[in-house]
Amino acid sequence: MYERYFARGGSCPTPVFPCTPQDALRSAVCIDGSVVPGSFFGCVEWIVSDLHTEGLVAHETDELHMFVGGDPEHYEDLNAAVDFRIENDHLLFSETSFVFVPRGCAHNISAVTGLKKPLLHYVMQVDAPAYAASPAEARAPAGTYAGYRVTKYAPVDGRIPDAPPGFLTFLLWIDGQKLPGAPYTESVWFHTTNDTGPEEHVHEDLDEFIAFIGSDPEHPEELNGDVSFLLGGEQIHTRKSTLVYVPRRVKHSPLLVHELEKDILHFSGGNSGSYNKDVNSSFDN
Repeated sequence: MYERYFARGGSCPTPVFPCTPQDALRSAVCIDGSVVPGSFFGCVEWIVSDLHTEGLVAHETDELHMFVGGDPEHYEDLNAAVDFRIENDHLLFSETSFVFVPRGCAHNISAVTGLKKPLLHYVMQVDAPAYAASPAEARAPAGTYAGYRVTKYAPVDGRIPDAPPGFLTFLLWIDGQKLPGAPYTESVWFHTTNDTGPEEHVHEDLDEFIAFIGSDPEHPEELNGDVSFLLGGEQIHTRKSTLVYVPRRVKHSPLLVHELEKDILHFSGGNSGSYNKDVNSSFDN
């Protein structure tokens, strides 16, 4: 029954955002309402060569971008320089980062240059059932959006989850406290197998996505491992790069890593500015 909430590698026929050259992008997996009914849009792709884009676009929904260096041993380094433009601000960076774009803002990934190793890019449109963009012009004064990038796993409240030694590396955290208006999202690298995980719980005010992404850009659809995830009381396994949509009030977790041949990128988030869970709720659908 709950298998229908899983989108696996192969569900992304073409890269989402247009760039030159188009083969600079290598798709891993996408999810939206046509793949998983009720889901909002999210897509994972590898950037495998330098690229640039022309013009600016805007969306009727907030948008979150994540850039993660493809080398888990040097996880803060993108091994490239990114020029991300929001209105009249150019965010220039070379480290693993979130970029938050409020609805209606003119923006684009202007360029990725000096790429030494492929890097992972994820984009989510909050509450949008499918990707949509329209041409736009910058209007806001320079400096308005200069601070709309977040690095490191550093929640405002200082909370760092417990994890078995050597199992993971914390990468990034963003929420409405970290950057007003931003949706909650966090990301980590999995390095080993693990037979424990967060307890079963629900969210009453958050539709969540959960991601397991393989780290091989030559075979982006492959997870190179075996992960299971409990959703609605059903344990579902995947060996493909996967995005899972978890509607609010559906019980889920734990997630277990049964096999791991190469590091796995895991991230989760949703369409709320905060993360709250209830481990005692009776909701299940």
